[in-house]
Amino acid sequence: MVKLLRSISPTRAIMGRLFLWFWATFIVTSLLAIWGSRLFFEDLQVVQIKPREVEDLNQAIERMQRGRFQDLPLHEMLDRNSRGVRGRLVAVDIRDNRLISGGGPPLRDNDKEDLLRLVNQTSPIAVKRGAFKILGPVFFERDNSRFALFAVKLDMPEKQTPPVLLFLAIALITTTLLSWLFAKTLTNPILHIQGSAKRLASGDWQTRVGKAAKRQDELGQLARDFNKMAEQLESMWGAQKRLLADVSHELRSPLARLQMALGLAHQQNVDPATLSRVEREADRMEALVSQLLTLSRAEAGEANMQKHALSLVLNDVLTDANFEVANKNKQLKIDDIPKKTVVIDSMMFCRAVENVLRNAIRHSKLVTHIAFSEDAQYWCIHITDDGDGLTIEECERIFSPFYRATLARERESGGVGLGLSIAKAAVELHHGRIIAEPAERGGLRVTMSFPKL
Repeated sequence: MVKLLRSISPTRAIMGRLFLWFWATFIVTSLLAIWGSRLFFEDLQVVQIKPREVEDLNQAIERMQRGRFQDLPLHEMLDRNSRGVRGRLVAVDIRDNRLISGGGPPLRDNDKEDLLRLVNQTSPIAVKRGAFKILGPVFFERDNSRFALFAVKLDMPEKQTPPVLLFLAIALITTTLLSWLFAKTLTNPILHIQGSAKRLASGDWQTRVGKAAKRQDELGQLARDFNKMAEQLESMWGAQKRLLADVSHELRSPLARLQMALGLAHQQNVDPATLSRVEREADRMEALVSQLLTLSRAEAGEANMQKHALSLVLNDVLTDANFEVANKNKQLKIDDIPKKTVVIDSMMFCRAVENVLRNAIRHSKLVTHIAFSEDAQYWCIHITDDGDGLTIEECERIFSPFYRATLARERESGGVGLGLSIAKAAVELHHGRIIAEPAERGGLRVTMSFPKL
């Protein structure tokens, strides 16, 4: 029975919850408005009557008893003299309790009952119900009938909020509060799913949606589908890493045998040009396998973190880079290296810097620049070349394995497209980040940021 009620409950769907919240807001607002109206504006109150108000009623009777008004119907006579009381004159026939009004809209039932209730008063009083004030009675005779004269005025409260403003305030506060609560129940899980999606996109394959997945509406289903997708992506990514590692290890043995066979072929005076070509391809395959193994190790999170002086760690990398640019008739500009101690895996850190730096030197026209900076959370290495640069779309893709740009950076470089992938994995191994962007004066600027510990 409970399961059946849950299955047909409108709260399981966002559409149903929207309708329920709308009607709940409307009903609560209406009830509060009615309650406020009755509490502040519907009670009958006896208030103090002012001498001026009694005098206005007596003067109205004196004017109605003048000769020029005697031939007019009573209701018209009341209408003409209503201006003197700054309200509306109403006469009640004492004989049959008949009400005669001086024009205007019909009286409310409550006002009629109040007038009839006051007919038997021997002296004038003032009562209020809501915004209407009734003054009287003052008695007069006409056509052998005795009448009680009253003045009905619109008298807004001086210290209380007018009805329209009160209703508006109640409706505004109530709908705002209930709508905010409802919006919060919708936006919190959406923001949670959004944050999980960002973490998953950044490479955190273990990201899952927690509380939102327990909901029984469309957002809960979305969260559960997200978790299934994240599990599949994590499984596929793990399978890819294992495949790279396994293939790399398996290729090591045939490569070793191939190089041994090349050595024997050299001893037997086989065609040197052919052997040289085979040897060159074997070396390239050896380099590829080595890079694949390095990438697998970096992505597996195997790090040997130790303290090192930054200048000493970068010394060998920068020495090799200076030698390379000298052979290519290019220049390497290096800013002062900060005198600081960093906690890094020296081998993976050097591999990251070396791969980015060699890529910049290869594609620069003349100058490659290395700069350093830091802020409250990160210390950074900036490597900028003056080459043809890349588009923003290519800057986002160059860190993918085996990707090569097809515009400024052609396949003529001879690389296999793993250098920047290894750099990215190595930087992320240190919980850092790496980005590429077009340089201000042309070329490409790669920034590696490492967290301060």
